Amino acid sequence: MNTKNFKVYTAGKVWHQDKFKDLRDNKKYNVKARWIDLTDDCDIVQNDKPTLWKMCYEDVRDCDFVLLYCEDQNEEQRGALVELGMAYGFGKTVYAVGTCKTIQPTKISDVAFTHYKDFHWLPTADLEVGYKMAINRELNKLRKVG
Repeated sequence: MNTKNFKVYTAGKVWHQDKFKDLRDNKKYNVKARWIDLTDDCDIVQNDKPTLWKMCYEDVRDCDFVLLYCEDQNEEQRGALVELGMAYGFGKTVYAVGTCKTIQPTKISDVAFTHYKDFHWLPTADLEVGYKMAINRELNKLRKVG
């Protein structure tokens, strides 16, 4: 099986969109997240958030799994948390690459969503390495079923 056939939705801060596009455009991985092609000044981002969220919903629905990427401990995820909820609702697996304060336990939260059976921490902070690790885990799941 060609590992690039897995449809992967990438979730993370907007300033990482070029890294996600690099995976898709230069590394030729099957990244399916239309939000990464939207610029801050495009009409959808500026004036039509319902369309933006519909695109995200459809892309999460149609992916094989979600790859959450955090690069800096100080990042605060917001939209990505909604996308993770969508993934759970669609029965999709979520793989986390890196970490940030939003997905780390604190005195007031154990970040319960990270304890869900389909949430998996990957032991890397490197986006491409994490992508490959997630693909390998998905392949292993297929081997166990087949």
